[in-house]
Amino acid sequence: MKTIMTALLGTILTVIIIGLAKPAESTPAIKQHRIVISGFEFVPKELTVSVGDKITWINNDIVPHNIAANTKQKSLSADFSSGETFSLIVKGSLSYICGLHPSMQGKLIVK
Repeated sequence: MKTIMTALLGTILTVIIIGLAKPAESTPAIKQHRIVISGFEFVPKELTVSVGDKITWINNDIVPHNIAANTKQKSLSADFSSGETFSLIVKGSLSYICGLHPSMQGKLIVK
């Protein structure tokens, strides 16, 4: 009888400990977004994103492009040619241009 009581008590304690254990917090998956450069335009021109998302620009034009912050034209990327990509992790909202072709404009809007 003592063995059964000890086993039962051990089972009860195990259930209590498991029940009190804090579940592991899951980290949200990083969302990946693509912006295509085609016809001297960013497609889409505006994109709603979250901090931590990954943005990848894909150059489908026949000429090089780059990504620069619209304010002060601070370069964010080197020039990248047709078929090449540039990626960054979102830290905040960003208005950007192609530093080589400033009429090309886009915007990342953090929700």
